[in-house]
Amino acid sequence: MLDAARERFRRGGRAALPDGVVREEIVASWERSPTVPADPPFVGHHDGGPLVAAADAVLHRFARENGGSGWSVALVGDDGVVRVRYDTDPALGELLDAAGFVPGHRCDEESVGTTAAAVGGRLRRTVLVEGPEHLHPAWRVFREAAAPVVGGGIVLVAHAGDPAPPAVARLLADAVADHDERDRRRRVLAVHDAMSALRAEGVPWVVAATGDETWLGREVAGLPDADRRTLGDTLTACVLLDETGGPRHLDLPSGTCAEVDLREIRGEDGELFGAVLAGGPVAVHAGAGRVSVAAREARRRQGSHVAPTARRDFAADLRRDPTSGEEARRRATQDLFGPYDRMRRDATAALGRRRHLLLVGETGVGKRTLARERFLSLFPRGTSTTVDCSGPVDDLRLDPAGADAHLVLLDQVHALTPVAARRLDEALRPLTAMPGRVVVVGCLDSSAVDAGRPYGLLLRHFHDTVRVPALRHRTDELAGIAQAVLRSTSGGRSVRLSHQVVRVLEGYAWPGNIAELEDVLRYVVARKPVGIVQPPDLPALCFTSAPRLTMLETAQADAIIHALYETRGNRYKAAAMLGIARSSLYRKIDAFGISYIA
Repeated sequence: MLDAARERFRRGGRAALPDGVVREEIVASWERSPTVPADPPFVGHHDGGPLVAAADAVLHRFARENGGSGWSVALVGDDGVVRVRYDTDPALGELLDAAGFVPGHRCDEESVGTTAAAVGGRLRRTVLVEGPEHLHPAWRVFREAAAPVVGGGIVLVAHAGDPAPPAVARLLADAVADHDERDRRRRVLAVHDAMSALRAEGVPWVVAATGDETWLGREVAGLPDADRRTLGDTLTACVLLDETGGPRHLDLPSGTCAEVDLREIRGEDGELFGAVLAGGPVAVHAGAGRVSVAAREARRRQGSHVAPTARRDFAADLRRDPTSGEEARRRATQDLFGPYDRMRRDATAALGRRRHLLLVGETGVGKRTLARERFLSLFPRGTSTTVDCSGPVDDLRLDPAGADAHLVLLDQVHALTPVAARRLDEALRPLTAMPGRVVVVGCLDSSAVDAGRPYGLLLRHFHDTVRVPALRHRTDELAGIAQAVLRSTSGGRSVRLSHQVVRVLEGYAWPGNIAELEDVLRYVVARKPVGIVQPPDLPALCFTSAPRLTMLETAQADAIIHALYETRGNRYKAAAMLGIARSSLYRKIDAFGISYIA
């Protein structure tokens, strides 16, 4: 009878249904669902925070203790993405795999139609969805019970003819909520103990973070806003990117030089809860036995973008502490030859603090992808709106009240006309006045920001500028990028790149950046859909010879670019900062092909 009611609903809507055959909540879900449900899209695996950890522990224990129940249990987030799933019946697990109910896939009403997680999340109560009540054909063999939790829902799945007790789903949801609350209490106590221990040691500045929460010490709360923001950004970026350990130097906006140490916060069982930043201002005075500020700064920045006063021993850290050799080598490599890692860290810190961000880089370097990926990893339940600035810009009318955060992505900001820039400026004023709710990210295809262009009117809305490096400066990562693009292009077929092909790709200049790499790999997949890609399968343009910078030349070019940015394009000051003659600076700018920086 439900099958016939479903078909009548498809043809005539609610009016065609007989009274009392289909429950009201199911009919309402049918009306919200698409006419032809699609396969669940893959949106990726994201760190869902404490809720995912709690659900993983509870559901794993349930599946281990109830191996013969014939059920599958899962956590589905408020965004409809499956986060965790455990099976007690291999046959049921195969059916769920075929239906796309797999971690990383979005299974909401917009994608697959009526599901227990979607109905339960909207009604905020425990629900049961029988097999024929599903709209997607692959889901009609399931019986689902779902119970909501804060941030998602626990789903119990069985075969259509087997029982799926809603009470069990409710018990699991309560267990996940209790586990999450206990973990949160443990994290708070661990952070409190770590901060108290540091204050007892006399450390002046203490900042702690667990990824989703930040605590400021009493002395840090009295610092200027810009200094507090810098300390918080540093700690947030290190927590999100797992870069704790070891002291580092910070230049605060107020002019204060600080030495800070980043330490992990772990519980009694060794579980990682977060990190704490401990340190204070550096007392540097000229005089007997003391080092002047200028000398200390020159020594600290030696090998970066300030000329060294003496030869730098890059292996000193490795010889001094053999146990930290691998970490020192990784840190040195990242600091000297990791422009993309530094850019990604800066963008993550800015978005994590919900600061409006301007991404600047060449066409096709992946600015939009970077913004969406970083935003989604930080705010899994966030929503987004993309504005194409190359066309007419209408008024932005957003209502982010129900979202954790809302991303407004301004694409092709450089293409704004004067009229469109003024209209967009008026639309951004109320959005940027909502702190913590809307994050604005602008994507600018250019080598430098020019305030004289029409988009210069919008620059006052952005807090930070991050420059995305071109693909030719990411040679060490090119093999991984190419393999990732190939996997998405090949549609799951068995295609991989040979070592010879990777060497050819690394030798090409890639003027079109990642967009050109995608075009090349589509061409390759069309010619060779399966197997190992060899050099003859590549288009002729990949064999075009182009001058390549050595590792040392790349480091020198990176130092020159940083110096020019810090001096706002003043080559005289940049040469003095680098400690080289102006003629040498001009010669290297021409040799490395560095564009004008204003």
